Amino acid sequence: MSLSKLDTETIVRAFEVMGAYLRDRNLIGEIAVYGGTAILLQFPWRTATDDVDAVFSRGEAEASMKDAAAYAATLLRLPDDWLNNAVSGFTPESESDDVFLLQGDYPRGDRAGLKVFMAKPEYLCAMKLKALTRASFEDRDFNDLVELASTAGIEDGEQLMDLFFRFYPDEELDPVAKVRIPEAIEAIRRRRPR
Repeated sequence: MSLSKLDTETIVRAFEVMGAYLRDRNLIGEIAVYGGTAILLQFPWRTATDDVDAVFSRGEAEASMKDAAAYAATLLRLPDDWLNNAVSGFTPESESDDVFLLQGDYPRGDRAGLKVFMAKPEYLCAMKLKALTRASFEDRDFNDLVELASTAGIEDGEQLMDLFFRFYPDEELDPVAKVRIPEAIEAIRRRRPR
């Protein structure tokens, strides 16, 4: 994990570089972003992320997309691991297109070489609940879960569990995450105006 933080401007510049790199090779690549990046691109309460958690499109553009990410890292002096696919351990085996929003085509205002999709807030919320089995810096996964669940209008533990099973119907929620649900619901209630 890199120690530098990535803000929205830096991430968008990196996507621009990747898109131009791919376009110049007559390719169009796709990535789906999750985690802190998807939150950062959708909500003002997140101002930076450590890296870009993404799943790359498969096929002929996959190797070129990795090259494009490396080129962006060199050009913009980003950490080598600024774009990674470690998130694949938290994604279901198959994902429906309706769990994503188009974030943008890059480079902007020109023929695109890169399409960037981002996970919808409800999907991110379910992923954050699944991630509660591991420790995160400053309990970031828990805090993100509370913010996302609050935004989604979650009011009780049953709604949170239903949301999880909507995206992970064939999985059981880890006991560590289950134990934290009442704590999350209490934190959500404290955030609401009285």
